[in-house]
Amino acid sequence: MSVVKPRHMSGQKPQSGTLAMNRGEVWWINFDPSVGGEIKKKRPATILSNDVSNKYLNRIQAVLLSSNIDRLYPREAYVTLNINQNKAMADQLTTVSKSRFVNLVGKISTSEMRNVEKPIIVQLGISI
Repeated sequence: MSVVKPRHMSGQKPQSGTLAMNRGEVWWINFDPSVGGEIKKKRPATILSNDVSNKYLNRIQAVLLSSNIDRLYPREAYVTLNINQNKAMADQLTTVSKSRFVNLVGKISTSEMRNVEKPIIVQLGISI
């Protein structure tokens, strides 16, 4: 089996001085200062974007997590983070500058990542 190495995106080099971030990791993100109706506080989020993009771009796609797990809506999925249950909210997808990432909290499992993808497909109206 041959290994396919990812090509550089548009000839870009990795962003110097940026944190290494990977799909499925959960980070605290500082959204303050915010503009308009944006979230205004520090929140945990799971990285959705692929590892090649995460390496070469200065922004990351993520889905916000909530500790309010009383009710699960079709646009949400449960995830376990450091033994605590949270929910990923597909209606809270965002692209975030790496400069807003504060610290790594943990990583969700591959199966939970697949569960997070399902409500995102519903939220975005993607047909498979």
